[in-house]
Parts: sequence; C-alpha cells; structure tokens
Amino acid sequence: MSAATWNQETKTKLNEKVTANINDLGSLIRHVIRASKSTELLSQAAKNFASQESAIQSSTESLRKMNLIRSQFEYQQSAIERSMSSIDEIQDQLKTIQR
Repeated sequence: MSAATWNQETKTKLNEKVTANINDLGSLIRHVIRASKSTELLSQAAKNFASQESAIQSSTESLRKMNLIRSQFEYQQSAIERSMSSIDEIQDQLKTIQR
C-alpha cells in the first residue's frame, strides 16, 4: 500500500468518524431537549401568561366599577350628612310650634 493511498484512507476514515460524532452529538442534544421537557415547560408558561392577561383585565374592570360605587357612596354620604344637619333645625322648629 502506498503512502498516498494510506493518507487518503486515513482522511476518509477520519471524515467518517467526525461525521458520525457530529450525528451522535446531534442525537444526544435532541434527546436532552426531549428529556428536559423544555418545550412543554415553555408552552405551559406561555399559556399561563396568556391566562393572566384576562385575569388582569377582569381585575381592572372590577376596580373601575368599585371606584364608581365608592364615588356614589361618597355622594350619598354627603347627602345624608346634609340631611342630618337639617334635622336639628327642624326639631327646633317643631319645639317652637308645639309651645
């Protein structure tokens, strides 16, 4: 066997080994990714994030309604306080009438 043939066979075997190692490495990486379930975890995280958006919108709407109700209660409280201040005056007038 000549040196050129031996060199060519060595290069061919080396290329085959490198190709086989790269393929094995790719298989190992795919296996690690599947075993880690990172795709499933990422998908679940995205779903959870999306579901939070509707909860946040619902909470925002509830807070807006609660703020409106609070304003209405403040208005009613103010009206009651004005009415209460009139009661003393009305009672004095009634006492005056009864005499």
